[in-house]
Amino acid sequence: MSRPTLKKLAENLIREYNSPFKAEDFFTQLEARWSKKISRSTATRLKRSLSDHECLIEIDAQDFIPYSAVFEKIGHLPLAVQPGRLELEKRIFIPGHRLIPYLPNDREEGEITLLDPLGAPLPKKKTNFLIEQVIHYYQYCGARHFPTDIVFNEYVPGKSSLTITVWELGGLVSRYLKSPGDGWQVRLVDYDLGVFRLEPYPASQRRLDLLRMRSLNVAMEEALNRLCQDDTFCLGGLQKQLLRVLFFLNEEVLSAPAFSLTDFLESLKGLNLVGREGEGVFLVPAARSHPAAVVCEESPRIPRGAMGTLDEIFLDLGLAITGEEFRAILYTIMSSNNFRIEAIFDLLFGGEGKLFYSKKQHDVFYTHLRTMLHEICEELKSPESRLVADLRKQTVSVKLGLIGVLRFLEKNEVGLKDLPMELLEQVADLDHFCRETLKEFARRSPPPEVKFLRDTRMALKIIGPHMAELEDDVFYRLGIY
Repeated sequence: MSRPTLKKLAENLIREYNSPFKAEDFFTQLEARWSKKISRSTATRLKRSLSDHECLIEIDAQDFIPYSAVFEKIGHLPLAVQPGRLELEKRIFIPGHRLIPYLPNDREEGEITLLDPLGAPLPKKKTNFLIEQVIHYYQYCGARHFPTDIVFNEYVPGKSSLTITVWELGGLVSRYLKSPGDGWQVRLVDYDLGVFRLEPYPASQRRLDLLRMRSLNVAMEEALNRLCQDDTFCLGGLQKQLLRVLFFLNEEVLSAPAFSLTDFLESLKGLNLVGREGEGVFLVPAARSHPAAVVCEESPRIPRGAMGTLDEIFLDLGLAITGEEFRAILYTIMSSNNFRIEAIFDLLFGGEGKLFYSKKQHDVFYTHLRTMLHEICEELKSPESRLVADLRKQTVSVKLGLIGVLRFLEKNEVGLKDLPMELLEQVADLDHFCRETLKEFARRSPPPEVKFLRDTRMALKIIGPHMAELEDDVFYRLGIY
């Protein structure tokens, strides 16, 4: 039998913890199992993996809480779920974001098991719906639990569809949901296996429980308001934020009859839920929930002749690209006949020869460029997946389109501060997507992960029409002539 890897030993040890632990104790136990000293660099990587682990909550740099410890304390708390009109009409159940914070991180929605009130598994099936019919069931889900089976209708976007897994309730609806306001309680049976049980929750009982449920929501928001002052607390996402707060609440508050994610989010006063590409969904203080507002005023650009990395030179010149984006663009234009390098360089750099602060800066840039072109030419001799090349090309096209919009605005002496807020937010969202995606496409080896490619393909189906709408608004509807 082959010896387990250090990564596997670390994963096994994490899964064994059922109470809070310290990083120092973790590494001591891991070294004992590994039977040799763990280097400092390896320990640093392992520490990072602890901070990002999908079943651990980081309290500070040294303390962690495993999900198993959290669920042992709060697992008795059921989730209150109100069925939507679609669910009542079709006699189905769509979990969506309403199972947060109990959604299993290592399972897709279709892999969980739902039991009826008597403990029998409910039948499930994949069903196709228009996006507008079901999107509100997933609006608080991060990328991990958001459905990916999308059929995008390029001609009539409103007719685009989404395939999701639904659980058939059949006679349970008429048996238990007899009055307006009747709903379900969803109890966690086994987190690791993704097993939940539906129980009826009559409207009459829910009305009696509202005061205690509201007390739970108030206590959670008070704790979250304190924790959200620390930016690192937001990095783990909504589920970890909620689990950490629930774990530290006292038993009296946790004796509430149920918790409803939607009721909780709708009750918030000092916090807002935000979602950002590549960062997931998380709660932040209301005053910091509109980051686009800080870019309404443009800072005056004073070039100083930076001669370091491409990022430093581009920033000094006020260009709307990073070094990694530039490299990804070069990969695309050198491997495709659809782009003219002269036209692209004119778009990126203005084509007047007066862009650079000094001749020295000009020479440093072209030294970087020659080195990069040599590396790319060598790498282009090796084959690459057509899917990877096509997704890179589509993303580059979006980025070049954004730069084209900025060049048009500059030519007409229109600044970002002059744009309507909705257009400014749209530009910021599209640019953030390009920056994060092209960062992955700025290298050919190793190839991007399959999940990243799947997510990018899905995102591009939605982003394409948004980009076309932005160009139409800027070029034809702003009244710039």
